[in-house]
Amino acid sequence: MLIFAVCASCNQPAQDSTGKPQRFLTGSGKDVPGSASKPIVMAFVPSTEAEKIVEGAQPLMKLLEDKTGLKFKDYIATSYIAVVEAMGQGHVDVAWLPTLAYVLANNRNGSIVKLKAVRDGKDTYYGLIITRTDSGINTIADLKGKNFAFVDAASASGNLYPRALLMKNGIDPEKDLKRYLYAGGHDSAVMAVFKKNVDAAAIYDDARDKYKDTMPKVLSETKILAKTDPIPSDTVSFSSSLPPELVEKITQALIELMKTPEGKKAVYDIYQVEDLVPAQDSDYDTVREVAKVLDLDLEKQVKGDG
Repeated sequence: MLIFAVCASCNQPAQDSTGKPQRFLTGSGKDVPGSASKPIVMAFVPSTEAEKIVEGAQPLMKLLEDKTGLKFKDYIATSYIAVVEAMGQGHVDVAWLPTLAYVLANNRNGSIVKLKAVRDGKDTYYGLIITRTDSGINTIADLKGKNFAFVDAASASGNLYPRALLMKNGIDPEKDLKRYLYAGGHDSAVMAVFKKNVDAAAIYDDARDKYKDTMPKVLSETKILAKTDPIPSDTVSFSSSLPPELVEKITQALIELMKTPEGKKAVYDIYQVEDLVPAQDSDYDTVREVAKVLDLDLEKQVKGDG
C-alpha cells in the first residue's frame, strides 16, 4: 500500500527572499487573505541553485501584487515535504510543487492544482539516470552493488520514476544497491556523479545542461544510462483553505503575466518555465499508478531509512 506521509523533522526553518526566518501569519480572525497583515504566502523549493529562487521570488511577488491588488510573501522552503506540511497547516497558500509533491499534497491536504509548467513546448518531461563515461556502467543491471543518488523523496524525476525504471530492470534499490542517498537538488546529484561520490544518479532531463558553458567537462565526462517514461509537469498548486475566488484570481493573473515579457522572465528565472497552462488533478493519475506499482513507503524514504 502506498503511504503518503511526512515527518515533522523535515519541516525545518525556512527563509524568505530577504534571508530572514519565515514568520507565518495566523491572523486574528479579522485579517483578510491578501491583505498587508495576512499576505498570500507563495512557496518555492530550490531545484538547482537556491540563490536563483531567492533572487527570482521578489520580482514575481511584485508583479502579482500589481496585477491582483493582493499582498504576497515568498517562502523559500528547505524541501518539498516541508511545503506539503506547511500547506496542510495553513501556512502556505500557493506552491510551485513538483509532480510527486503535488500528489502528496492533494492526498494529505486536498491541495488543488490549477496550472502546470511548459518547457520546450511540452507539459511533460523525463527523468534520467546518469553515470560517468569511465564508470564501466553500461546497463541498468550494472548498477547492482553500486552507490546511487536520488534527488528528493518527493521528486518524480529524481526519485519515483527512476525507482520504477530500476525495478522494471531488476534492480531493487532497497536490496541491490550498495547504498543510496538523497542529494537534495538535481545539480547536487549531477555533481555527485561527476566528482565520483556516487556511481550513478537520477536527475531531470537534462539537469546537466546548466554546466555546458561553465563546466563543459560535466557533459563530456558523464553519460545518460537510461530515460524514464514521460512525467506530467510540475505545478502551481493551491491550499484547499484559500477562498476559491482568490484561487481563480491568482491563477488568471499568472496566466496573463506569462503573456508579458516581464512576467515570462520572472517565472523563467526561477524554474526555467516557458509557459503555464491549465491543469487538473486527473492529469496526475499516472503518477499515482506508478507509485502504487512501486508500493512506495514515502515515510521511510523521507526519514532516510535504507
